[in-house]
Amino acid sequence: MLLRNYLLTAIFLLPASLVSSEDLLSVYSDAVEGDPRLKMAESKVGIGKALQQQAVGSMLPQLRGTGSFSENRQDLEEGDLSNGGRDSFAGEKYSLVLSQTLFDMPKYFYWKSQKQLSSQYAAEQIEVEQQLMLDVVIGYFAVLEAQDSLTLIGHEISATESLLQQVESLYEKKLTQITEVLDVRASYDALFADQVSAESQVAIERQKLQELTGMGLGELSPLRNDIEFLPVEASHDEWVEKLLAQNPTLVSLQRAVMAEEYSLKEKKASRLPVVDLQLSHQKSDIGYENSSRPKTTTDYIGVNVVVPLFTSGVTSGRINEVAQRLNMARYNYETEYRALVKEVRDALLQVNANVRRISAAEKALESSKRAHQAMLKGFTLGAVTSADVLDAQRNVFRTRRDLDQARYGYVLNRTRLLKASGMVSANELTQINKWLIAQPGQPIQQP
Repeated sequence: MLLRNYLLTAIFLLPASLVSSEDLLSVYSDAVEGDPRLKMAESKVGIGKALQQQAVGSMLPQLRGTGSFSENRQDLEEGDLSNGGRDSFAGEKYSLVLSQTLFDMPKYFYWKSQKQLSSQYAAEQIEVEQQLMLDVVIGYFAVLEAQDSLTLIGHEISATESLLQQVESLYEKKLTQITEVLDVRASYDALFADQVSAESQVAIERQKLQELTGMGLGELSPLRNDIEFLPVEASHDEWVEKLLAQNPTLVSLQRAVMAEEYSLKEKKASRLPVVDLQLSHQKSDIGYENSSRPKTTTDYIGVNVVVPLFTSGVTSGRINEVAQRLNMARYNYETEYRALVKEVRDALLQVNANVRRISAAEKALESSKRAHQAMLKGFTLGAVTSADVLDAQRNVFRTRRDLDQARYGYVLNRTRLLKASGMVSANELTQINKWLIAQPGQPIQQP
């Protein structure tokens, strides 16, 4: 069983020369290449630009040309003015028409709304990019934490097995009771169940991270032990100000509100007159009802005015619809703002709590180590029981897990805080990457 434990632990602790190693930046680079959300966001930005281009184009001069060629036949009936007969002739007609909007407020407000919509899509793209950064950090350190937990269980199995051998040796010498042997063996066997769960958790977390990258993972670089974890100094109000100014989700929702405001103005402006300038040049030898006539050239310039008088409630219905959409956009912004303020507050409190927790866990780990050593000496002298040793040993590994969780929690909560405030970036990932061991494969320090 001990050999099996060493083999399982070694899977995650192989030297970098034997296993392809990956740090946070390389994993993020793979995620950027393979994540479909980024490509969808990029396409959405392209759609916004295309819609804005269409809206601008509708207000600029429009030029169209037409041409027709026809074969015509006329049958004349006999009457007072005609002796009847048939006439066949070919006809040609060409026209060139130039139009320019002079006054069309719905088109103007539509362009303004599409401009805001394009900005909304650009902000959403930034949000997707930042969310991917956070997802990679969460996934990366979830794998590290799961691997650390598995390694710690391996160390605990080794320590418990050593204690079991001592207890069995004492029992053979009639120096202890069978109950102590059974108690230690029960703890020893229970650890293997924990090991199975830890192995499954490692596989699950690695699979989650692979879903982001779309490819297999090598060995991940672990977190260094010499990092100085500093508290965040800025106040909650200062972080909220950063949130309002930089969070891409709020920016996109704000643009959505403005787009709906312009849409409402567009629908209201549909009650105003529309004025167009039109110029045309026409050449034709076809007259009224396709009758033959000499080839003529006609030039035309005119101003067309269209005044909407009555739409049977269609315009009012469209105005009411957009007004409700505007209300929904405002409520959506307020809902997201409150959620982000809470997220900033929680992340700020947690990251500073992690700093204190790390300090406390480091002291607790040193104390638990000394207590464990004292218990081992006391057990050798017969002053304490194996149960006391097991309790002290469990305390060592528990405090080690607490320390690992606090260290990883600091990184994650700090990244969440920056993400909520719209400040997470590739530079932040580079900073976190500097906290990793350059050459992976170094085992966790035994508690």
